[in-house]
Amino acid sequence: MFRLRQAATETPSLSQIGVVTLAVLLALAIYVVSVTVERFGDAPLFMLAVPLGLTAIAYGLTGGIAMGLLASTLAAAWWAEQGYPGGLAWLSSRAVTCLLIGAVLGWFADSRHALGRAIASHRELSLDMIATASFDGYFVEVNPAFTRTLGFTAEELVSRPFIDFVHPDDQEPTLAAVVEQTEEGRDVFNFQNRYRTKDGSYRWLEWTSRPDPEGRALIAVARDVTDRKRLEELEHEYQNRLEQAVRERTKELNRRNAELEEARQETMRRLALAAEYRDDETFEHTARVGHTAALLAAALGFSESEVQVIRDAAPLHDIGKLAVSDTVLLKPGKLTREEVEHMRRHAATGATILSGSSSGVLQVAEEIAQGHHEWWDGNGYPGGLRGDHIPLRARIVALADVFDALTHKRPYKPAWPVEEAVAEIRRLRGLQFDPDVVDAFEQLDPYELAGVERMSDRSAAIADDRAVA
Repeated sequence: MFRLRQAATETPSLSQIGVVTLAVLLALAIYVVSVTVERFGDAPLFMLAVPLGLTAIAYGLTGGIAMGLLASTLAAAWWAEQGYPGGLAWLSSRAVTCLLIGAVLGWFADSRHALGRAIASHRELSLDMIATASFDGYFVEVNPAFTRTLGFTAEELVSRPFIDFVHPDDQEPTLAAVVEQTEEGRDVFNFQNRYRTKDGSYRWLEWTSRPDPEGRALIAVARDVTDRKRLEELEHEYQNRLEQAVRERTKELNRRNAELEEARQETMRRLALAAEYRDDETFEHTARVGHTAALLAAALGFSESEVQVIRDAAPLHDIGKLAVSDTVLLKPGKLTREEVEHMRRHAATGATILSGSSSGVLQVAEEIAQGHHEWWDGNGYPGGLRGDHIPLRARIVALADVFDALTHKRPYKPAWPVEEAVAEIRRLRGLQFDPDVVDAFEQLDPYELAGVERMSDRSAAIADDRAVA
């Protein structure tokens, strides 16, 4: 705010001499009036307060005391001229009053001068840009920080509308902020715009401003935040690059996880295929058991993720058959007691093969392999477990395994009709199978589970073929 700074710091010698001269002449005039016009008494002497004030304002405490002494001297001269009225008490009271008035006014003036110098010094040395602008859109006062930051002289800044220095993209919000202050009387905090510099570049400024409606002025403080804005832009750019890298990395990890999951699924499918390789000519038994078990689990209220786990784990229920010899596994006739015991060991063997894994799917597969030949009434193997002591997922796979085995051909038996297999499942409700699992089975389409057509559907297809022929 260069004008205020100039006013506060310029040497006022001529003006001070003029003020003091005027004050002295005024004091002498008051004395002359008080002496020549007797009817006023000592009343004119009170007017000495005026030159006291003028001198105190011009020279501060020193001037106030000096003029207080002069006023006291003039009062003493009047007192002597008038024959010492009131005695020394009158003179002393007038002299002390003059000195006190001069000292107080001088001290007050010195304080104001010191405050003005401090304010001017602060504005001159401040790193912040301090300005006063008129409601008409011109800077009235600017401090040296404007010149240091923008390169324009103070005269150049106050000679043009301040909007001329604002970046074209920021002019509209800047004018809106001005209207918000001049018309609505609101303060503005942390408003940012770009100001043109002498070399044509732009600097980011952050403003705090308050309107003065009586003076029709805006009192504003701005701070150069260009470096901070650049850091924010760099941080934003870095953040974008980091997020992009994270997205790409996540995509790559997802791709690799998908590949690993596919490899895991493929390994389990091939492991299940190895288990059924010798006694299932279609190699589809394990897939059908997984499908049926998943549908039963969904009907029983399993979550989607739990259904998927049982779909993946169920095909490994007979992995223990890898340890059963071909003579027993593929024997078309009735097994001997020793052969039956040998066959039954496949449940415990399968659980042993799958044990110790950190995979959730293989842990469930171990549970299924161990318990899918347990019976609801306790007559199963290998543990003779009963009812709810048998894991629910093993109970589900037990039904799915038996139903699929009944409805498909095996080396030791022909395929049962679907209707007979369903009747057998119902007969074993509460004996071999959990009643709740049988009830869930009743909600499903057994023909779809077995992968065969209903008789009515098959007849309709034959009729359509004959009609075409």
